Amino acid sequence: MPMRRLRILLIRLLVADLALTLIFFGLTRFVDQTDKISHGTGVVFYSASPREANARIDKGIALLEAGKVDRLIMVGGHRPQEGIVGSQDMALTAIRKSGYGARISADISSRDTISGLQNLASQPAIADTDQVVLISNCMHLLRAKFAYHSFSQDAPHARSACAKSSLNPVDIWQRAHYEAIAWIVYALPDSWRRNILDRLRGGRSGD
Repeated sequence: MPMRRLRILLIRLLVADLALTLIFFGLTRFVDQTDKISHGTGVVFYSASPREANARIDKGIALLEAGKVDRLIMVGGHRPQEGIVGSQDMALTAIRKSGYGARISADISSRDTISGLQNLASQPAIADTDQVVLISNCMHLLRAKFAYHSFSQDAPHARSACAKSSLNPVDIWQRAHYEAIAWIVYALPDSWRRNILDRLRGGRSGD
């Protein structure tokens, strides 16, 4: 009897998990504001997945070519322990694809969503714009936009533009659970969050 109850409990937990994943995925479809964007500075978030990174780059270039943004800034992906700067790699890829070298740049010190958004404050392009356009996949943008407005009350208004993302159920499940963990890390005290990032992604520049 105990084993039967355990199996029933596990099945219920699995069903609840899948249902919550589906609800979260569906709700984040409403994050996209591409049709409402008319101008501003595009902020493209780094992804370690080549497919995701290229989708975000393509979305940024499409907005640039359509005149919906004036320039693009790539953020995130600084991995000291791996010797890579993801934002810089994405910027170079975007320049090669579009030819808009003068309108594409990178923040080379940000390691994650939060540090990328915080570093935007020092970007001259942000000071000169009245709207920021956050570019990533829809599930990530829900968190990114919330974080942006939580500590950037005096910053330009932000809109969100969803890049094309995988519709594979496994990919959706993995991303949803990644976001769940990321929300938990975001809620932690800053010192705790920085320590976690130091362990996972290497120390900060200058540390």
